[in-house]
Order: sequence, then structure tokens, then C-alpha cells
Amino acid sequence: MKKTRLTLKASSLYKKYGSSSVLSDINLDLSNGEWLGILGESGSGKSTLLRILGRFLDSDSGEVYFKGEALPPVSGELIPGHESIKLIHQEFELFPNQTVEENIAYSLRFYDPEYKKERVAELLEITALNAVSQQKAKTLSGGEKQRTAIAKSLAEQPDVLLLDEPFAHLDNHNRRVLADAIESLRQEQKMSCIFVTHEASDALAWSDRIAVLRNGEIIQIGTPQEVYNQPVDSYVAELTGDINWLGDGKSGKKNFIRPEKIKRTKNPEKSKWTGQVESIRFHGNHWEVRCTNKQGSLSFYRNKKDLEIGETVFLTYSSRDVMIIH
Repeated sequence: MKKTRLTLKASSLYKKYGSSSVLSDINLDLSNGEWLGILGESGSGKSTLLRILGRFLDSDSGEVYFKGEALPPVSGELIPGHESIKLIHQEFELFPNQTVEENIAYSLRFYDPEYKKERVAELLEITALNAVSQQKAKTLSGGEKQRTAIAKSLAEQPDVLLLDEPFAHLDNHNRRVLADAIESLRQEQKMSCIFVTHEASDALAWSDRIAVLRNGEIIQIGTPQEVYNQPVDSYVAELTGDINWLGDGKSGKKNFIRPEKIKRTKNPEKSKWTGQVESIRFHGNHWEVRCTNKQGSLSFYRNKKDLEIGETVFLTYSSRDVMIIH
């Protein structure tokens, strides 16, 4: 079997600010063309990790390897950063009085004019910025600034793209446009990327693998399906989606099930749980129904509103959909 070539690797990274530990024993690797999502709550160390990987900040110990070679300390470099690793900050770092096209072209100022023109046109197309290409950066929406920053960073075709909360503060329209741009990067540019997010839905949708970061430590790494369906603990389970606790099992282990795995049955004999409807909430593509009884509560989803508050419901589920964690 052909061995996958690693582009970027972090080995035993530690970082403290004063007496507070921000990162502890971080070990990550990124393969060619892979998209790695780092999922964690605010304050978990996500942005600090990106700055270390992007060579804007030194770790206290540990190494960062690029294509198998250890990178030198940032403190010893005249200019921070790395030409083949591009970090896009949440502030975007655009020239406010230059147009979108000029911002992108600036990264190619030392290149052949004909190539620069072709590359800028290509990037405007990929990031869906043609309509605002002549607008000054300061007049752009948040989503347009985000895509301009991505296009600018991609101009010299880096090996690795680092994105800090790429979907943060975007409305639904700009999220969809950025999502289309990201899909183009994945399919056409074959980019390797690490992005950090606090939104599980973004990590699940765009990652080939997910690393869950909690209090500066990676507590699980796996495919989106593995992390969602086989969480290592209750924190990961609740971080990645809605859950229903079914009580403690053997040896103190906890049992839970996702709401989408619970079905309504009209046959009481097939019911594993009976309760009364307490609330019904509309979520756009489904209704969330919450039911209660003396033992507790369960939530499940319906694709139509066919229940009433106070109505008795009989619920069932397959034992294979029940997950067990410590």
C-alpha cells in the first residue's frame, strides 16, 4: 500500500501564558489534500494552535514539521510566517483602500504580468468575487472580506491553508457562498487545510478528520462519522450534536441515543418509552418534539407537525443505535 505523504505535523506541542497552560501535548498530522477540522469551545486553544502551526508563535516545547523537516523557531526569523503555510486571521488583513482585485494581485506583484492577470481571474472565479472585484475592501461584507483574504492567500499556491473560524459572524447567504468556495478549493485546488471552529456542524460537514480540543488537549481524533457516532466521552457526544441520556448501564457506563434514531410507533407493545409531549419546536427542515415522563425526557424529530402538547406518544429505537460511553 502506498504511504500517504504528510504535509504538516505537530509533535508534542506545549504552550503556556504565564502559569496558565494553553496547549498540552498536541500531536497532529495533515496529509496532502486533507481537510482537518479542529473543533472546540472558546478558550480551548484553537487559535493559539493555528498561530504556532502558521509560524507566527513559538511553542514552549515540541516541533512543527513541514514535509518531514523541523521548522526553525519563529523568534529566530526576521519575518514571521511561512511561504508555504498561509494563515487567514479573523481580521482578514486586507488593504482597505484597494480593490478586491488589487488586494489579490498584490501577492503576485513579482510575477510575470500575464501570469498574474490569469491567476487573479482564476481566483476571482473560484471564490465567487467577480461581481465585487472593483470594490474597495473597506466596502465589502464580512463574507466578501473572508473570501478575498482566502483568494489573496492562495495567490502563490501555498501547500497548507489555515483558517480561523471561517464561518464565524456570517449570515446564511454568505455562509452558502463561502461553502461553495471551499468546495471549489477542495475539488479543484486540492488544498490541504486545517480550520478551527466552535460549530460542530461546520466541522462535520467540511472535515476529512476532526480533532476535538478541550482545555488545550486533544481528546479525540477521527473521521466525522467516528467522532459523531463513537464519541469517547459525554463532552464529545454533547459537543457534536443533540443527545438523549437513557440512564446508566453496566459498570457505571452511560447510555445515550441521538434524537434522529428515535421513532414514533402507534403500537404500545412495541414501545420502549412512553411519555407526554411537552414542547414542539420548528427547526426549518424538521420539528423537534420533547416528551417527558416520571423517569425523565426524550427528544426526537418529525418531518411534519402531527402531534399536540400533552399528547401521549409511544417511542421506539434499535438497540444498535444506543451508544455507550464512560
